[in-house]
Formats: sequence, C-alpha cells, structure tokens
Amino acid sequence: MMVMTKRSLINKMTFLQLSLSLQLVLLLICILTGEHGGIIAISSNSDEHECACKLEERPDLTKKAETARWMVHSLNWGVISSISSRLVGSGEEESSPVPFGNVYSFVDGSCDKSTGIPYIYGTYLDQTFKDTINNNMVSLTLSESSLSSVCSQERHGFVDSCMIGTKYGDPENPVCARLTLTGKLIPLKEDGDDNNEYELAKKALFERHPSMADWPVGHGWVIAKIDLQDIWLIDYFGGATILDPKEYFSVSVGSAGSKTKSVEITT
Repeated sequence: MMVMTKRSLINKMTFLQLSLSLQLVLLLICILTGEHGGIIAISSNSDEHECACKLEERPDLTKKAETARWMVHSLNWGVISSISSRLVGSGEEESSPVPFGNVYSFVDGSCDKSTGIPYIYGTYLDQTFKDTINNNMVSLTLSESSLSSVCSQERHGFVDSCMIGTKYGDPENPVCARLTLTGKLIPLKEDGDDNNEYELAKKALFERHPSMADWPVGHGWVIAKIDLQDIWLIDYFGGATILDPKEYFSVSVGSAGSKTKSVEITT
C-alpha cells in the first residue's frame, strides 16, 4: 500500500512538472506572438545593426540646395500630406479642403546613386493614395531629427540640436533642418516607358527598406514618385529658403563642392 502511494506521488509530481513546462512554453509563445497574434520583434542592441547606407557629411550652412539633397538621400521616412477625400470641413467651411498627413518610407535612389526624386511604395488601399485620385498634389516633410532612426551608429554635428534633452535641442529648433517637398504624386508603370525608372526605384526601395519585399502580395502595391514643384527648407535662424527645383537637381550628394565638415553652432 505504501509503494502504491509513493508511485502515485511520483506520478503526480511528474504530471505537475510537465504541466508547468507546457505553461511556460505557452507563455513564451504568447510573448513572441503578442496578444492578437502579431509577431513582436525582440529588440537587441542597435549598435549591432549596420546602417542601410553610409551617410555623407552634412553640407555647409551656406549650401542650401546641397543640404536639401543631403536630407532627401540620407533620410528614409517622412510625412506625406494630401488633401483628404474622406474628411470635410464643417459649417460654413464645409467645402474647404482638409489636409491629411501620413508616415511614409521613401528613397531617392540606391545608396550610391542619388536622384533627388522621392520614390514611395504604397497601395490604393491606403488613405494617402486614395486622396490622390481626386487631387494628386502632395507634400513630403522631412526632419533631420529622424536621422537617429536611419542610422544610430552615425553621429553628425547637428543631431544634438534635434535631440530633446540637450541644450536648445528640439526638432523645432531651426538648426535642426526641416524640409518640405511639394509636387504631384505620379504612379510609375511597371511596363512601358516607365519600366527603367520603375525597376531602379523598386531595387532601391527593397535595398534600403528590406522588409518591403515581404509585405502581403495581395495589396496591389504601387511605386510612385513626387514630381517636385516647390522646395522649402529651414536649417538655420532667419526664416525659410525657397529653392528652385532646377537648382536642387543641379547639385550632387557627396560631390567635392558640397561635401563639408559639420560645424558646431552655439546659440
């Protein structure tokens, strides 16, 4: 009778151990997949991650067109603003256009080829592309403060001016460069006259935003470019600089004339 009791106790302990192990496994699965089944990325030290592209040095303050080109080539996401087809004004302003902003990743070419033209990867399932059916004028706004998310390994002289917590640091600080590019959003056709530009943009997007290659295939992805008509830049005190697109496209990123060392600004 005593032997049966010991065996029963051993069996119960074994069952409890197996049950506890199973619960731990299930808990780990829940942590990895998230509450609603979405995979949660396990973060690691960002210093272990290589930058998508080697960053060029920030141009001198006097070189406005070069600074704009540097930002468009170095940064990889911004906010695209469109005229909303979903929102309308109220009361007397019912017919007034209502703006809508949406975060978008972009490239202006591969790491070693800057075109200055913003290319984006989107779908007409998304509100921004829906908006452009009626009005294809958009603005892409960039901030130098996003540089830390592009490449955390690199430090540029002006980044501290963007960082909240440092003296005078804030994304709204004029020394923290901001750029707004306005123009028409034009979808590129995979076949026909747009094929070469389409393939160049697709290769660059997937090179600098690798996860895009694995996005759901049934979303009807579109590659589009912004045909620039207006360029607005603030990178220092004294107001904005309005750049002519011809001047903007006439300079090169990293060229001998535009590549200069960062300088320290005291305010």
